[in-house]
Amino acid sequence: MSVKTFKKGEVIYKDGDKITAVYLIQSGGASQCLIRGKKNIDLFQLGSSHILGDQVILGASTHPTAAIATTETKVLEIPVEALKSHYEGAPQMLKVIIKSLADRLRLAMNDVRSSKLEKDSSPCPEDQVAKAFGAVFHTANHKGDRSTPGRVVVEWGMMKQYSQRIFAEGPKRVEQVINILVKLKLAFYEMGKAPDNPEGPDEIQRVHFLDLGLLESFFEFYQYYYFKGGRMELLKVDELCQTMLDALLKLADGQEADRFGIVSVDFAKFGEHCKNELGINLNNDHFARLEGKGVFMKRKNSGTGVLLQFEIKEFRSILQSWKMLREIEKWNEKGFVDMDEKEEKPKKRSSGPSCPACSAELQAGVKFCSECGHKIVAAA
Repeated sequence: MSVKTFKKGEVIYKDGDKITAVYLIQSGGASQCLIRGKKNIDLFQLGSSHILGDQVILGASTHPTAAIATTETKVLEIPVEALKSHYEGAPQMLKVIIKSLADRLRLAMNDVRSSKLEKDSSPCPEDQVAKAFGAVFHTANHKGDRSTPGRVVVEWGMMKQYSQRIFAEGPKRVEQVINILVKLKLAFYEMGKAPDNPEGPDEIQRVHFLDLGLLESFFEFYQYYYFKGGRMELLKVDELCQTMLDALLKLADGQEADRFGIVSVDFAKFGEHCKNELGINLNNDHFARLEGKGVFMKRKNSGTGVLLQFEIKEFRSILQSWKMLREIEKWNEKGFVDMDEKEEKPKKRSSGPSCPACSAELQAGVKFCSECGHKIVAAA
């Protein structure tokens, strides 16, 4: 255990971060909140003798909220393993009481969270994501024209009108959702002159959806984990996992899947690509991190080495969902979907001191990785 001091406004941890320690506030105070771009949604104010990170008692692996110091704050940092050791050694009746109180606090937190999000003025609050994308899918699926192979075409006026009348989804949010699909090359706009203004500028006439299946997979995935208690971490973007999955799919590109939809990638080739192109030295912790995000693959020994086998359609769907989540984050940060933004290329990791678990760059003297929470053992 160690004592840490945070300055006013300093982030103690972010929502979605791995829980590596529990913090007992000794002096000062902290705000439990949701960080949304450049603004925060405050939930609770905590002071001296209050605890941060207690959700670990209920089995949570990531923080459901962020914590930011509201003044100069001194905390006692208790590693999770030390806390669990004390908890397991406690009398059974005390353990039942602690778990009951923690569970009651979780329910209260969920109620406050829902209430605050209802008042959230973000372009697309997290409790509205599944509804917005679901409205676009169902409108296209029900009103779309399938006469052109490989696509579903919807009149732009119909899209806005039907979404608003049936799903109560505003035209502005519908347009931004479709902008994300266009940006990710899952749809495109057909432009033309308005019938009542043939001399005017080109306007959107129709939307061509190229893969409604991926759109459906995304909003079903989102609504399932958003409303399923304790799994919100699956809706947080992990850039390292996204980079690795993208690299894996690129190596599998062009391969013909077997009758079960399975493809194989040479493990050594994947490791070499990650090291040379991304600066990542692959180890078991990287695969555990992917599995924590719901990405599972099988390792099979062959005559030429180890093969990584996976269902390519499923992995492509997961990657697209992660890309949509990142675009929604940027939409809420900027207030609109930036269609002119240049595609970000994966950054090669630093060759300096790095975490053995996730390869993130480390600052001198740290005891835990700020990205994945891995405990750093000092060299002898």
